[in-house]
Amino acid sequence: MRRYYWLVLFLFSLMDVSGQKLEAEAEIILQSRHVWRGSQLGDAIAVEPSVTLSSGRFSFNFWAAKTTNNSYSEIDLIPAYQFNHFQLTLFDYYNPVADENNQYLNFQKGKNRHSLELSLDNYLVENQRVKWMIGTFLLGDKNEETGNPFYSTYIELKYPFTVLGIQTEPFAGLSPFRGYYADKFAFINAGISFGKEFELTTGFSIPLSLSVICNPYQNQRFVVISSGIYFSAGN
Repeated sequence: MRRYYWLVLFLFSLMDVSGQKLEAEAEIILQSRHVWRGSQLGDAIAVEPSVTLSSGRFSFNFWAAKTTNNSYSEIDLIPAYQFNHFQLTLFDYYNPVADENNQYLNFQKGKNRHSLELSLDNYLVENQRVKWMIGTFLLGDKNEETGNPFYSTYIELKYPFTVLGIQTEPFAGLSPFRGYYADKFAFINAGISFGKEFELTTGFSIPLSLSVICNPYQNQRFVVISSGIYFSAGN
C-alpha cells in the first residue's frame, strides 16, 4: 500500500502546470450529520474543511471531516484529471479508528487505515443534464472471509436543475454486487438536495443546503443540513 500512496503524490508533483492559471478554492462546512453514500458516519455535527488547487486539466483536493464528539474522522487526498467530457479521480481515504493507535503513514497489515478508490464521472459537463459517476475500490477493501478484495463499486445518477434560484438535485445510487455497501445488488442511496449560495463579496460566499436521504437497503432515512463559508482565488 505504501508504494501506491507515494506514487500518487510523486505523479502529482510532476504535473507540468507551467503557463497554466493556478486556481485555489477553500471552504469549511458544518453538517448536522455526515452521511456518505446512504450511510451515516459518526453521530454528531461534523466539521469538514476542504482545499482545492487546480491548473489546466489537473486538480488536487485535500478534504477532511471530524465530528464534534470524536465519533468519526477522515482525511482524504484527491488528485483528479479532466479529459474530454470526463473526470478521472483517485481517492485516498484515511479513516482512523477511534480509541486506537493510528499513524497516517503506517501501512502495516492490521494497522493500515487507508483505502484507494478510482472513479469516473461527467459532473463538470455543464450542458449535460444527467450526471453520473462510477467508483471502484482498488485497495483497502478486503473480504475478511477469503482475504481477497471486494472491489466494491458504487454507481450514482443525478439530475440537477434550478427552481426559483435554488439548486435542486435528485439522486440515486446503487451497489451492483456484494461488497462494502451491501451483501448483494442494492439501491443504497436516494434522495434530493436543495442548495443556494449567498455571495458576500467577490470570491466569498456562504453555501446553505438541505438534503433528504434514504437508504432502501438498510431502511434508514436522514435529513442533513449544512452551511459554512467558501473562498476562491486565481492568479
